[in-house]
Amino acid sequence: MTDTLNTTTYVPEQSIITTERLYLRQFTAEDAADLYELNNDNEVLQYTGDEPFDSVADALHFVSNYTAYEKPGMGRWAVIRKEDDAFLGWCGLKYHPLERVVDLGYRLKKKYWRYGYATEAAKACVQYAFQDLKLASLVAHAHVDNSASHKVLQKIGFKYIKTFLYDGKNAFQYSLFNKDYAIRQISGKETWSVRHPVLRQGRPLEDCHFEGDENQDTIHLGLYHLDHPVGVVSLLKKDHNYFSGTQYQLRGMAVLPEFQNKGLGELLVDEGEKLLNAKRVYTIWLNAREVAVSFYTNLDYEIMGKPFEVEPIGTHYLMHKKLR
Repeated sequence: MTDTLNTTTYVPEQSIITTERLYLRQFTAEDAADLYELNNDNEVLQYTGDEPFDSVADALHFVSNYTAYEKPGMGRWAVIRKEDDAFLGWCGLKYHPLERVVDLGYRLKKKYWRYGYATEAAKACVQYAFQDLKLASLVAHAHVDNSASHKVLQKIGFKYIKTFLYDGKNAFQYSLFNKDYAIRQISGKETWSVRHPVLRQGRPLEDCHFEGDENQDTIHLGLYHLDHPVGVVSLLKKDHNYFSGTQYQLRGMAVLPEFQNKGLGELLVDEGEKLLNAKRVYTIWLNAREVAVSFYTNLDYEIMGKPFEVEPIGTHYLMHKKLR
């Protein structure tokens, strides 16, 4: 009896994600014909804002100029069936820099619908995003009439957030939070394990103490990943002469280097804003380091006045936000 290759267990080395029946890998030039076929089915494109490719050469140009893979762990990946190496479609993660969110998307050829492949690939991408990339959350969207996509997203745990316009079409927006993370109120001293390596590296540990840390109305938040602190932020009741009414200063927002660029800072700031809203505090301000200005701008904070120096740290900007 001759030995034969068991294709159900063979997975190429270049695969990024594997499941029971599938593996996902980056697009190659050999995928151009399949991508052309995929995007030239009116039913496949019915609920998207995409246009079909004009030719296989057009699809090849898309593959050759696809830059999403430049950001580690990101990109739409070819979904390949282990059994016969058939190209089913694509599934994967897309980073949106303006919104600072990662989007889960998928698209399969019509002949592979209703076999559970979309759910299997999407679920594996979520696991990869949360366990390997340690992302805090994912978003996804589907046209309001695309019931099949709604079922896939709901089946893997996504929750409806709102109805909005996406590529000129009404869509449902969904989100999914990584349950490996939790935000807790903590003491000022408990912030030091993150403040020190991020904000006070090379300085005495006691330099992590901020005036007002122990005040009764100060709020300290810790973001934990599998019970280990990875991010902190503090909110101190403190007035600035630029503003009127009850105010809080945001200070000491820090995320450990290996957990940065995963949306964790946004989670901490958002939680802090919710707590202030609950206390009927609607003005929040901070002295932002120059490198952090774009982060806060993306969260709708505004610069007030001219830059100033804080020794020995460097250039800072006064920023603020009205919470309602």
